[in-house]
Amino acid sequence: MPSIFSECNKLKEGYDKCFTTFFQQYVNSEYRHRTLQNPCKYLFKLYKDCVEEGLKREKPFEIDLEEMDSGNSEARFLPLESTLEQFQENARHIGIIVSDFTPKSQEVLNQKIHTMISGLQELNSLKNKYSDIRVPLEVLDSLDEGKNPQMYTATCLERTLLKNKEVNGKIELYRKLHAKLLEALGEEMPAETLLYRQNRNLIPSNSEPPRET
Repeated sequence: MPSIFSECNKLKEGYDKCFTTFFQQYVNSEYRHRTLQNPCKYLFKLYKDCVEEGLKREKPFEIDLEEMDSGNSEARFLPLESTLEQFQENARHIGIIVSDFTPKSQEVLNQKIHTMISGLQELNSLKNKYSDIRVPLEVLDSLDEGKNPQMYTATCLERTLLKNKEVNGKIELYRKLHAKLLEALGEEMPAETLLYRQNRNLIPSNSEPPRET
């Protein structure tokens, strides 16, 4: 799917390709992570900056980006992201140990299980800090399908833009229909039409009805 702004298409394609490759490796039990950092983070930042510049310039949805940033700063989510990344990595390690289990692995497995329990407790302690955040179920569906969850917002914006164009088109059609109906009624019932237009403040109230000939 192309970006909401055409000038950001190449950046989006580059990030999508990078993330897809990374995600497929990440879910592979044989993959060994050298770092917990997302290797596509820089590409995502470039694409994000491009989209934000487009939103500031064209304002298709009248979004106040500064207001959004002030209410949901990235620093607020850093503890949660770090805990989730560590928990996810620990769960992956447990899967590797269990898939190739030996008696010598028991002690390491026990340590990993205790670490996972501690991670769950830490996540539970953090939940009240994010009680105002609502995650759409579609994001979880995207994860299950192996799609990039960070593109969900862009997809929603694109859908909203298309819906906005559709609604604006319908509004314009209704306006034209309204004008045609008034024109036809004015020919058949000029006095009543004039009264209607005056009551709707479509014309000045001191206008005189057309005289019948």
